[in-house]
Amino acid sequence: MRKFLVPLLVSGLLFVGMPVMAQFFTTVSLMTPHYYPGEVYFTDGHSEQFAEVELPMAGKDKIAVKKEEGDKNRQDINAIDIVGVKIWHKNFPDKVHTLYYVHAKKALMQGAHQWGYPVEGSAWGVLYRCEIYYKIEKKTGDMSAIKYVGGTGPDTPTLFYLKRPRQDEATLVITDRQFAVKKKVAELFKENENIYNGIKSGKLKPKDMQYILNEMAGGEPAEMDVLLQDNTPQVEHTENGTIGDDE
Repeated sequence: MRKFLVPLLVSGLLFVGMPVMAQFFTTVSLMTPHYYPGEVYFTDGHSEQFAEVELPMAGKDKIAVKKEEGDKNRQDINAIDIVGVKIWHKNFPDKVHTLYYVHAKKALMQGAHQWGYPVEGSAWGVLYRCEIYYKIEKKTGDMSAIKYVGGTGPDTPTLFYLKRPRQDEATLVITDRQFAVKKKVAELFKENENIYNGIKSGKLKPKDMQYILNEMAGGEPAEMDVLLQDNTPQVEHTENGTIGDDE
């Protein structure tokens, strides 16, 4: 029965129209796991290189890996045990891409399991940009976000999460360059009256996040690699909480 299902769906979509069929195939492609050579950095401080590492996507609490090319089966690694992954296309080993695991509070229908990279920060907190889907171009080896514009659903959002030192869960603060829920976001900064009032009144915008983080830290931001030592998810269980430099 299963072997007749896909042809039947495609035939039905032909009657509906090409835009719907294109949407169908885009959805199938997004939900299909993609695997690349990579290295996984664990919360206990060690890292392991794999012949195949699943390219992470939002909402997945595990990623599948294959230690050697000849292995018949992949094994699952719990996302909560991962600091981040480095991943690259086999034809472009010099183009290495890093994604951190961001364990987040559920908000605005967004799940707990997000993957992204730090974009701004201070000693007070680090802001991570998290996309729903990523892709690695087979012709260039470059990685980018996939923006899925659905015919019946919303566009794929870009989400920004704030992670405080020794905090178990990051908090969604910005979605597509707008504060998620302005009053709730302001509450995160209530220890600084000026920042709190600025966000709540609308005077301070998402574009001001680096200024906001600097003010919360009482000074200039530290180097990002230093910040990640204290702000990477689950860093309290690692030796340094960071991902090593490319060799």
